[in-house]
Amino acid sequence: MHQEAITSEAKKVFEKLKNFSKFYLVGGTGLALQLGHRLSVDFDFFWEKEIPKNLLPKLRTVYKDSEIEVILNHSEQLTVTIDGISVSFVKYTFPVISKFLDYQGIKILPAPEIAAMKAYALGQRATFKDYVDLYFVLKEKVANLKEIISLCEKKYREEFDARLFLEQLVYSEDIEEIEIQFLKEKVDRLKIENFFKKEIKKIKI
Repeated sequence: MHQEAITSEAKKVFEKLKNFSKFYLVGGTGLALQLGHRLSVDFDFFWEKEIPKNLLPKLRTVYKDSEIEVILNHSEQLTVTIDGISVSFVKYTFPVISKFLDYQGIKILPAPEIAAMKAYALGQRATFKDYVDLYFVLKEKVANLKEIISLCEKKYREEFDARLFLEQLVYSEDIEEIEIQFLKEKVDRLKIENFFKKEIKKIKI
């Protein structure tokens, strides 16, 4: 795992997240720890049930020496900042397809399935980070487009449209290009778009 992908402040928070072992880490940080391609500063943890009522009290106990601010708290999501680091616990009912990785007692979803989640998200609330993350997954051959599509079809079934995903992959004009702290190659929207066009030509849907 690439510890350099998270800040020293985030590492302090991360070390205690093993106390919440029912949840699994996804999102940009889950991917960045595996690929080491960019800095990521927040933690997204999912599981299939409603958020337990005792989760917030448990957080306050585990992080009793930290400053905790509640951002969102309801049955499907709890988001807090712990010493300024955002941590979210989210109800997510789609099935887990892959076997979890275990890192310091924390379950992490493998990179190909996180990529599938980001592929699905392109049609929901795409961000520049999603495009960057998918670029590095493909560029570093962590998974190819066919493998990502296959995972999406298993995970999301009829809710995932492969053709629409490929169209969204090469249309990023509406996506705001935010500043990202790259740890490897630095890429911009145009480079990513051109790369995706070449990748799409390699497959047949």
